[in-house]
Amino acid sequence: MPEKFYLGFESSRDLEGAAVELIDRHKRGAKESHIPLMEDTLELFIPEMMNAFLVGTVDAIGLSGMATKVVHSTADVISKSCRMLVPQLLKKKSNQELAPMVGFVDEIYVRPEEAVDGKAHTGCEIDETTYQRIKRVISEIRAGNIDANRSELTELMSLTVDLLLDGMMKRSVGLLKQGFVVRKIADGAIATCQAAGHGVVNKVFKKLDDDQMVRLVNYFDTLLISAQR
Repeated sequence: MPEKFYLGFESSRDLEGAAVELIDRHKRGAKESHIPLMEDTLELFIPEMMNAFLVGTVDAIGLSGMATKVVHSTADVISKSCRMLVPQLLKKKSNQELAPMVGFVDEIYVRPEEAVDGKAHTGCEIDETTYQRIKRVISEIRAGNIDANRSELTELMSLTVDLLLDGMMKRSVGLLKQGFVVRKIADGAIATCQAAGHGVVNKVFKKLDDDQMVRLVNYFDTLLISAQR
């Protein structure tokens, strides 16, 4: 099987269990609506993703009080935008209409037997070129070449925001047929999340000292996943 690459995080047992149950229920052709279980799955997914890509950086890097507030505020904004959007997207959808969304959950769920580290993950697939570029910058900064790679790391952090929004939020929204009003709500939520994510990069990650930069790349490395699938 080919090797695939992801930006993601180790799934909790609850999130993995919900994803497995949703996928299995769909494969069995269950008659009961997928909506409650899909809402439960997303309710677990949103805070775990926020913790991995935003809140988790606070302790990992050792951010100041002001920077910590910026990160937590951004996580709150994005979480609220996502939670507001979920019921709008799923409302009155049949199981057949939700099939593409179940398929999406199946794609982002990286099973323990597939992951190189043998753990369950939830991740957004990225191309090998981007994966290797991130790995190279991480290696350079660990080697002490911080100033020469500072701007590229900042660029990669902004790219990470865009990749996650495209691969997680925009893609999932695009899988479900929506009316004009819901589509506009979704576009607004995505724009809000993108602005908030880029704001953290510019206000926080761009201003880290050398020691914090090393801690950042060490943490960033834990969010890179490879799998055979």
